[in-house]
Amino acid sequence: MCGLIGPMSIGKGSINPIIETIIQPLREHDARSNAKLNEWKRQCKTTAANKQRPARPEDAAILAPEPDMTNPALIQLLMDAEAEGNRFLYTNIPEVDLLDQCCGSHKKLTKVVRLAYDLSRLGAQRATADGISGNPTLRWNFNFSCVEQKAQTFFRDALTDGTLSRIGISYVQRTRERTGIIPKQGIYDDNYRKQMQVYITRLQAATGEIACPQANRLVEKLSLEMADITVLSDDDNFESMSFRALIIAWLKACVLYVANGQKWTDSIAAFMRWSLYYDLWSKLAIFAPQLSETLPAVDTFKTRKKGPANMLEMLPSTFTYENLVEVRQRVGKPEEGAYCQLAQWKSRGYVEEADGKYKKTATAEPESFT
Repeated sequence: MCGLIGPMSIGKGSINPIIETIIQPLREHDARSNAKLNEWKRQCKTTAANKQRPARPEDAAILAPEPDMTNPALIQLLMDAEAEGNRFLYTNIPEVDLLDQCCGSHKKLTKVVRLAYDLSRLGAQRATADGISGNPTLRWNFNFSCVEQKAQTFFRDALTDGTLSRIGISYVQRTRERTGIIPKQGIYDDNYRKQMQVYITRLQAATGEIACPQANRLVEKLSLEMADITVLSDDDNFESMSFRALIIAWLKACVLYVANGQKWTDSIAAFMRWSLYYDLWSKLAIFAPQLSETLPAVDTFKTRKKGPANMLEMLPSTFTYENLVEVRQRVGKPEEGAYCQLAQWKSRGYVEEADGKYKKTATAEPESFT
């Protein structure tokens, strides 16, 4: 589940040709299913009222449905895909507003996204014969595009309940460079589709559990990096976002690993690391001001407009407890928690204590992440 967010006229629609190339096998599959469903609907309309209507085709799953659907329709689609071998649905959503329509309403959005991420069930029970009842596993992937202001409004009430953290975000920031050069898009022709089909076939053929030890080792290492950033910044929002961002990056690497014939490469490792940091940077670049408002009210905290601040970098090489309290207040943190933060810095080897003062060590020189 991914979101592409950027300014107006940034070219967000440029991803659509690539998406259509990748999901062409789904489109071909759905064309056959739609033909069966249309014939079934025709038979239902021409059947007399006192006659028994024909049964709905059991092998007519739609795997790439359009975003204009109702919540009961989503449940029916999920049941059809499950009957066809526990297959996933995929929807390309051009505007984030349509995500509400797919989920039934904006109130149901958080429920559907959380259940889809956790591979839980989405059930419904109807009393009438025509009502759709079922309890399928919510196997559904989607991507959406929108502008920054729309994203802030749309996810305003879903920042801290786990909805936003379950979606990978890519933020395209407006650049100040105005060259006047018209960007050129690639050509995704039959030759490109033929190259892509090699990777798609490998993904379609994958079954059971496939272990990727290299991704497991890297995600453990990245988890320690996220912990370092959290300790240095004492930023609860960053920590909360990083948990699922690690999983999202790990999943992306696993997909590439399978698509590459279960061969791990340095490029996959580099992409996994970059994807993690890009996802977190994107979320904090867009939603940090709103996330700030969800924490206890501290006047100076509202001045923060970016992600986590490395407080150790803001201190001199030798500093006192009072210096740390001053820095914490500058970034909107209360004095409470300063002793705990110092204890964590000491245990990680960032600082050493002597004569009531603290001195930075060689370990305390990570790259700035603000």
